[in-house]
Amino acid sequence: MQAQYQALAVLSTGIYFTGLTFLKIAASGMPPLAGDRPAHLARTLLTDRTWLAGATVVAVGACVQAASLTGLTLVRAQPMFLAGIGLLIVLAVPVMGERLTLREWGCAAVLAAATALFADASDGAPRIASPEAAGGATVLTSAAKAPGTGAGAAVPPWLLGSVAALSLLVPCAAFLAADLARKGAHARPLTGVALAIDVGLLTGTAELMLKGAAARLGHPFTPVAAAYPALFAVTAPLALGQLQIALQRCRLVVVGLVATATAKTYLLLTGTLLFREPWPDGASTELAVALALAVLAIAAVPHHERRPSPARLHRAPTAR
Repeated sequence: MQAQYQALAVLSTGIYFTGLTFLKIAASGMPPLAGDRPAHLARTLLTDRTWLAGATVVAVGACVQAASLTGLTLVRAQPMFLAGIGLLIVLAVPVMGERLTLREWGCAAVLAAATALFADASDGAPRIASPEAAGGATVLTSAAKAPGTGAGAAVPPWLLGSVAALSLLVPCAAFLAADLARKGAHARPLTGVALAIDVGLLTGTAELMLKGAAARLGHPFTPVAAAYPALFAVTAPLALGQLQIALQRCRLVVVGLVATATAKTYLLLTGTLLFREPWPDGASTELAVALALAVLAIAAVPHHERRPSPARLHRAPTAR
């Protein structure tokens, strides 16, 4: 049964990156997008068929991810989610014709090392049994579950509200500040790394809501249980809007790598604390190293694109 949930986790990331490819194609034909023009942004996205197709594929990936989280702890799901980075590189480099610098290849290698460490550490992580066990409640099978802990633990409304508010306000405020600063006459062209980090925080928050909704399946209806899909409905569109702006300003491979690493790192750290999921016994050091490598991969990505050389800027077009 675990293998099925792990396959769903890998599949969800693959579907997500396939949807990103559609969004990147749509970005090239759109007028300049900006976060301080939300009406123009929404109108442009919702009237573009390619973008709508990509957004639909991304939504399917989210549904598959939610299904995987009904049978996996976040520690066990983490390496499966990050494994899709390989497909991202295939889609971006051979298919879309993008290129990575040596430093960016190094960042991808560091993230691959982090994924390997997550996979090794997750071997000792508790497993989540099927919801049918214990009358529909989610239970842990490879470790004793203390009262009030585990994926099915109820989250206090004030705590959920605080996490959601910070997760929404911080990336949105940072994005608007970066967008306004970029309009200066001497502003350097951003790679989209700052935007991709904001997208990752919003995406991680949306995935946190998916995890919460999956953990509450089979439980009686409560206001907190209803808050998860409601908060997801707010966070996901914000993430998609910022994602499209980032894809318009930067390469698919950079946006996808940084946003995914940020989202999964945030999801693991916040989710295990919020839902009180136990970490594997004796693997704390390995998990800490893996998290440090993931953060290093994000921080080491170049923050500015190379300016085109003067020769390329003034090269006369070839006659046809």
